[in-house]
Amino acid sequence: MSNQNPTTILIRHTEGPKKGQTEKFTVTNTLEIRIGRGDANTIAFDLADDTISREHCRIKVNPLLPDTYEITDLQSKNGTYVNGKAITEKTVLMAGDTVRLGKEGPSLEFDLDPKPVSHIKKTRVLDIGKAPAKETKVHNTDVKGMTAAGAVSPKETIGKQTMQHMLQQSEKKSKKGLFISLAALLILFSTAGWLIYSNRPEPKIVNIITEKKDSIKTLSPAQINKANENKVVFIEVGWKLELTTTGEQLYHVYVPVTTNGVTSYYAAYVKNNIGATEPLLSTKAAAPTGVDLVPIGGFGSATGFVVDERGFIITNRHVAAGWLTSYSFPEDAFPGVLIGINQQGNLDIVPGVTIGFPEVSRWVPGEAMNYNKQLLQAGVKIIDGRSAYMDVTFANNSLRTPAKAVRVSNVHDVAMIKIELPEALSKVEMYDSYNEIEPGSSVVVMGYPGMSPDQYVAKRSQDEFNRNPNIVKVPVPTVSTGNIGRLVKGSVSSDKVDMYVSTMGDYYQLTINSTGVGNSGGPMFDDLGRVTGIFSVGSQKMSYSIPIKYAMELMGRQEVIN
Repeated sequence: MSNQNPTTILIRHTEGPKKGQTEKFTVTNTLEIRIGRGDANTIAFDLADDTISREHCRIKVNPLLPDTYEITDLQSKNGTYVNGKAITEKTVLMAGDTVRLGKEGPSLEFDLDPKPVSHIKKTRVLDIGKAPAKETKVHNTDVKGMTAAGAVSPKETIGKQTMQHMLQQSEKKSKKGLFISLAALLILFSTAGWLIYSNRPEPKIVNIITEKKDSIKTLSPAQINKANENKVVFIEVGWKLELTTTGEQLYHVYVPVTTNGVTSYYAAYVKNNIGATEPLLSTKAAAPTGVDLVPIGGFGSATGFVVDERGFIITNRHVAAGWLTSYSFPEDAFPGVLIGINQQGNLDIVPGVTIGFPEVSRWVPGEAMNYNKQLLQAGVKIIDGRSAYMDVTFANNSLRTPAKAVRVSNVHDVAMIKIELPEALSKVEMYDSYNEIEPGSSVVVMGYPGMSPDQYVAKRSQDEFNRNPNIVKVPVPTVSTGNIGRLVKGSVSSDKVDMYVSTMGDYYQLTINSTGVGNSGGPMFDDLGRVTGIFSVGSQKMSYSIPIKYAMELMGRQEVIN
């Protein structure tokens, strides 16, 4: 019985700060080689080398498959390449493979000692023609005593000079035949080439997106605007909050307070069944005597973009369903008063308590609970919002087209609306760059910001039954340029951190300041003219965009439970 030497992994540094060094690791079923910046890694690089991520990649032994070694990229900034190809999932390493950290980072050679049979490259078979037949030796036979009938007649022989003459004639014929064959082939190929060239189809321009972005010509903001101007639409919306059982509109109750003979009205608030502060709501029919009522609702304008030729348009959830986002209270809603139940069992003002905006800043009208608590878990809604109107207008056009919400995300600020037109619409090109987009990437946002000056056209009526002139706003899109300033990931996990959660959600932070109210729902383009994000919120100081992958998910079906 012989003892077999254990396998050793050899990591040879062929390029980079450790060039010429070789690191050795004895193979065990639990071996894990972590590569990155800092001493916490098995193969550690200098912290100052920012081209390498702190947790760049790892090599592990697959205990279920003999002599199998797998490398995984740990969401590194510049990627991991095996034999020149970027890896996006677990990849098997073979002895002699080259691993590079980033496109231009350090290079390592993976090897094994002793090298298993499964890692030895098979011998390449070369076809060099058939081997000459083995010479057959003929033994002399004793023919003595054979009869004349059984004797074997000797073969006729040819003289040496005759054979040489025949060979010379054969060579001449072969050369002549070869020359004729080559000439015939040349004529044949020339004729075929001419026929193919003369009958070639007219060249067609086809938009093909390859994996390598560097090989494609980038577009200027002006070119992106020109290609997409008729695909980015202007949206006008208005909505209200109502009881689903009766269709009655809900109002915020303002109660009268008299001080020194002067009566003022204050917005009333209550505590719901979980202790959160909400506005006191009522219908007109159920309102207490002497109170003032302010309708719960909103209106405004925004942006969207066509994603399907049948009229489907992507925009923000807070545009298509304003009752599902934090409510914008009017200025006179604060300070407000808290309403409770007094000793007589009636609603009354709680003395000494005032309500400010921070206490209701997160209130969402569609999730109100103080007026006949909604049974959301059972799918029952006593209170819900409804669009009073939602109109879509194309750029440089004055005609409005009614739209309706067809799908609203329940976790992201994304919604899909639809208009009905008999013609096929031009749509944008979407590209999910979530796993490859980087800070500093240039982007272009198109939309209809409210800060832009309005343009109107006046048209004389041609309708005999309505001779009033028509004055309407004509939307003209604005182009805003900038960069991705930061990637704000909603949640990320790794081997060292169970869960990292962003308090804001999943967004791209932009260095674009010329956007703002009205641009909500507009497309964010990369420098190839592809929509990679949806503008969500912005100001003169900061703006944010939602990854386009959430709109693409909304357009299809995605299972959340397997």
